[in-house]
Amino acid sequence: MSRHKTSTVSCHLVCLQHSHQPIPLPDGETVIIGRTPQTQIIDPRCSRKQVSLTANWTKRDVKLIQLGVNNSSVDGKDVGKDNELIVKPSSTIFVIAGAFPHRINFKTTSKRDDSASPSTPRATNKRTHTDHLNCSDSTRKKLKNSKEIAKNGKKEEECEKKHDKPVAMQDHEGNDSDEDLRQKAVKLSMLKKEASKEVSASSGSKNRPPNKGDCQAPAKSLPSSSSSLAAEKSEWTSHEQLQVFTSRGVAPHRKVAAFDMDGTIILTRSGKVFPIDQDDWKILHPNVFNKMKELHSKGFKIVFFTNQLGVSKGRTNIEELKVKVENIVKKLQVPVQVFIATHEGKYRKPCDGMWEKLVKNYNNSKEIDLKASVYVGDAAGREKDWAPKKKKDFSCSDRLFALNVGVPFFTPEEFFLNEKPTKKFAMPLFDPRKLDSEENSVPPGTFTSKKKEVALLVGFPACGKSYFSLHTLKPEGYKIVSRDELGSWQKCVQRAKHYLADSSIVVDNTNLTVEERARYIKIAKDAGVSCRCFAFTTSVEHCRHNERFRQISGGTHAKINAMVFNKMKSTYSEPSMKEGFSQVINVNFVPSFLSKADSVRYNKFLLES
Repeated sequence: MSRHKTSTVSCHLVCLQHSHQPIPLPDGETVIIGRTPQTQIIDPRCSRKQVSLTANWTKRDVKLIQLGVNNSSVDGKDVGKDNELIVKPSSTIFVIAGAFPHRINFKTTSKRDDSASPSTPRATNKRTHTDHLNCSDSTRKKLKNSKEIAKNGKKEEECEKKHDKPVAMQDHEGNDSDEDLRQKAVKLSMLKKEASKEVSASSGSKNRPPNKGDCQAPAKSLPSSSSSLAAEKSEWTSHEQLQVFTSRGVAPHRKVAAFDMDGTIILTRSGKVFPIDQDDWKILHPNVFNKMKELHSKGFKIVFFTNQLGVSKGRTNIEELKVKVENIVKKLQVPVQVFIATHEGKYRKPCDGMWEKLVKNYNNSKEIDLKASVYVGDAAGREKDWAPKKKKDFSCSDRLFALNVGVPFFTPEEFFLNEKPTKKFAMPLFDPRKLDSEENSVPPGTFTSKKKEVALLVGFPACGKSYFSLHTLKPEGYKIVSRDELGSWQKCVQRAKHYLADSSIVVDNTNLTVEERARYIKIAKDAGVSCRCFAFTTSVEHCRHNERFRQISGGTHAKINAMVFNKMKSTYSEPSMKEGFSQVINVNFVPSFLSKADSVRYNKFLLES
């Protein structure tokens, strides 16, 4: 009898949300992925031809080209229309940036060709369940005793984890056939049932406090009034710029105990500010375990809200982060729901978008009692030496998030260690809750002039200059000169001279320095007309708030960071009549909104400090 081993390679695009069957990617053939019945994607942002994928079975990678207008992304990095990337099996493809995650799965299958007479018995694969678990010899002996299985839960769990992953999470580089895999699943199921019986029979193992380094299975959920609505299994849900993990046993409640994650629930084991890998974490303090179980027993829903901008920046692998989150929840041994903001948008704290998502979509329409709920976070705006040798907090986003939501706030030290609250913390200079919207933008009767003139606007970005130009001066016949449109001050000067020949003009630039303003004062003087200055009184801090608001509201303006604002502030020179203006008029900022929802959002803290 002769035997020959042959191996075949296959490649599939696997949906990490399990919303459709794996899509075959033949070697060297281009496959189009988009909004089709094959992918079950119905989001109108996704084109019917969103990306093309061409697999290279030899190199075990896939060439991806974005065809659609809206961005696709790989590992949080936007691709861009007509751009090409080489994707490895370890990477995550988002068909639309932040949504519809997929992975490439290469599988090698070995086949054995036997040439023998029909009477020759074929060799059988005599594997035991311990072979499938891929454990050591000593572990196999222990697995024969179901009581030992319970005592060695960590090893069992690690072994099961390897084979219990969904197809999308496995890296099929082995030689197991489909039948082998089916047998593994059946035997593992039997093994887990046997172990479960022994664990439940062993009262000494119940509610054992987790030891450092343990990898324990989650404890059974404690009784609650919402147990009938508890999640039957753990699952991830993907939204644009937001990932949500709901662990098994999570149920809707009126009381919510919410927490930041990094620096509040966990610290890095390495001692570094940022984790070096997905395993670089440890629980903040032993008190966290008991506090979590106490909250759960008292009917609180436990929720984590965490900013993870590194995902969109390409510094954090979203799939590794998901594994980390699952391990943290498993360690705590209580049901937890986790919201992860991956971009700079409405979900990023202190914006309350994640809380709104919880209320609208993740609490089964049960109204939350804000006064009875709580939020705990370490970004509290505390100043240097708020406690002996303590560093300044990196931001105030957690304290501001709690204010936006309307729940009591505590730091980890106050909540877990019962320390007294410190008074050494700083709130932002601009408080959007105190804005006077009844104030007039300019004194009545001073908007326009009957004579031809140059109206020169002075103010920081996002102070309201463009709105004032479009809605106040343009309807009165003023023509707008804007560097945002023309690109350079030289072109602005040329356009101003051209427009001024037959109409009044408004110069919609920042014009922060005497030098910048002098150009247009000279143009007015040469044309024999007056030049009035409209000086916007909006502070830099207020302008930064406005800029953030228009970014999260879908504005088309380019983002302006704090460094640019601070540089502008250092160069600003307050305008005066001595420069040659016929009049200097102060303009107050008066917000105008398209909806009540916009108004509510605007009057909340949007900046982290």
